[in-house]
Amino acid sequence: MKLSILAVTATTAAVANAAFPTDIVYHWVDQSAAFVNGTVIGGLQSPPSAWYQAVVQAAVYKAAVDSRSESLEFQQLAISHAAHNAILWVFHGTRLYNQVDAALRAVIPLIGLDPKSAKGKEAARVGQKAASSVAYARADDKLVNFVDFSYGDPKTPGVYQQSPGSNPYPDNPGARHVRPFADLGDISRFRAPPPPKTSSKEYEAALLYVKQQGSLNSTVRTAFDTDTAYIWRESSITGWNRFAGAVVGSKLDGKPVESARFYARLNYALANAGFASFDTKYAYEGWRPVTAIRFPGVWVASGKDVSDPDWTPLLRPTPSHPDYVSTHSTFGGAAAAVLRAWNGGDKINVTWSSNVTLDNRGVITRTYTDLKLAAEENSKSRVFGGIHFTFAGTEGIKQGDAVARATLEKFDKNWEKF
Repeated sequence: MKLSILAVTATTAAVANAAFPTDIVYHWVDQSAAFVNGTVIGGLQSPPSAWYQAVVQAAVYKAAVDSRSESLEFQQLAISHAAHNAILWVFHGTRLYNQVDAALRAVIPLIGLDPKSAKGKEAARVGQKAASSVAYARADDKLVNFVDFSYGDPKTPGVYQQSPGSNPYPDNPGARHVRPFADLGDISRFRAPPPPKTSSKEYEAALLYVKQQGSLNSTVRTAFDTDTAYIWRESSITGWNRFAGAVVGSKLDGKPVESARFYARLNYALANAGFASFDTKYAYEGWRPVTAIRFPGVWVASGKDVSDPDWTPLLRPTPSHPDYVSTHSTFGGAAAAVLRAWNGGDKINVTWSSNVTLDNRGVITRTYTDLKLAAEENSKSRVFGGIHFTFAGTEGIKQGDAVARATLEKFDKNWEKF
């Protein structure tokens, strides 16, 4: 069972001369997610959420590598300072200092290395230097550059428009220009092929499917498929890192360098997959299902009027960016590829839960035995939720898999090319 330091009581302050009992790297993966989802941040958009975790895990891995000849306690303290500083570098303009400081303050007694000792101070410097190296490297990676956006003709079928309840302008149109991690190169080489034409039979079939299956009040969607939409709704980065922790279990406990490498590989791949997905999105600018279904008139291949001006998706509001490809699916394809490489195949035995706040659904728990099927279920969840066409998910998985495999090939040689 993974230990969450937020639940540790003050009595642990008495613990000394004993290393952190489980995986310190996963602990900070978990904490990184908590600071995003449970604090003043209130969540991040898709590419920035992946970028953030990649930054933190890059710093953690560098601290682990730079301290690998030291004691386990030294490595754990260096990693903790690296994570602390990387998190606060990302969020330094927010009111997160107390929360992040508290997390570090709470974990130090569990590590058991006196932070005031010579070795304790040295470990802190190693971690701090690792975080500053990553921050310096990513400071000009184009994540924050302004890229304007203009909507296309609203009278033309297929053209992306603002969805009901979404932001006036779409999220992160500049994400496709962000420098990838591990020197992956031009991200546009992973661009998915064009989506089906709106006048094709394939497009009409996909439209009718999501119209039936993804409706808020669908009469054909099963209870299981409704829960599929719900369980995968949370941030992909948070969810897939937690899924990875369940796959790994306790196998990396007490192995900080090995664990840091694993989570850096995972999060580099996720970040790069996010950039590739948004490159595809803004290359084609495909409309979302809700826009297509509410679009008046006859425009599909059969010559029928399939419009419904009141149609509402199960998952609402629809995310504020184009449909094709599904970034959720791209993230799933990437995560599955990294986990497959570590696991040696698709076969797993993982019980995984998500606390669903939408519609007060609550905690949903499922058991997964196959990585490929988990990624496919994650993709289908967006169709059952009414916010993606099936083809957006299918191509998204392929894209994520390709990006992840390319990232893994580059990683060991280029991981310090933050």
